[in-house]
Amino acid sequence: MKTPLLYGCLMTLATALTTFALFFAGYHESPEKVQATQWVGTVVGIVAGVVFTWLAMRERRAEYPADKTWSYGSALGTGVLTAVVAAVTGAIVTYVYFSFINPAMADHIYQLQVMKMQAKGMSDDQIQRAAPMMKMFMSPGVMCAMQIVFGIVAGTVVSLIVAIFVRQPLPRFETAEMATPPPV
Repeated sequence: MKTPLLYGCLMTLATALTTFALFFAGYHESPEKVQATQWVGTVVGIVAGVVFTWLAMRERRAEYPADKTWSYGSALGTGVLTAVVAAVTGAIVTYVYFSFINPAMADHIYQLQVMKMQAKGMSDDQIQRAAPMMKMFMSPGVMCAMQIVFGIVAGTVVSLIVAIFVRQPLPRFETAEMATPPPV
């Protein structure tokens, strides 16, 4: 449990530092700036997810006895547990960020969604009908719940892929016939 806890927290730290860097650099001051830098958070989140999931799996595999195989299921379990830790700690950071550090961020995201709806040609009436639902999803509590759910789902997908490369294949048992090359 120590390894997924460590790497899940490091994954959260990497994404939180990116968010705080964008905030302090002034990229979270308006919807236009938020839209221009959304890709940064996405790329850092994916890279951090893959790297820290791989590191957690690699470390757990090194802790496993050398005479036993470390299966795909073991690798996947380590990755999913790391994702759960990252999602929960990330939800805490999300709550703190949206509640205390940058409470205006929810309004910026709302305005960004309205701009996207207008660009799609939706009428003002349609946008006004969607506004209460969008505002509900912008509250810190709902954002934390979504962070947990989507974090676990995304982490599981990453774990499914990374586990393919980290697992230890089954040992191949050679017989005397297999050890000698076939006659030419």
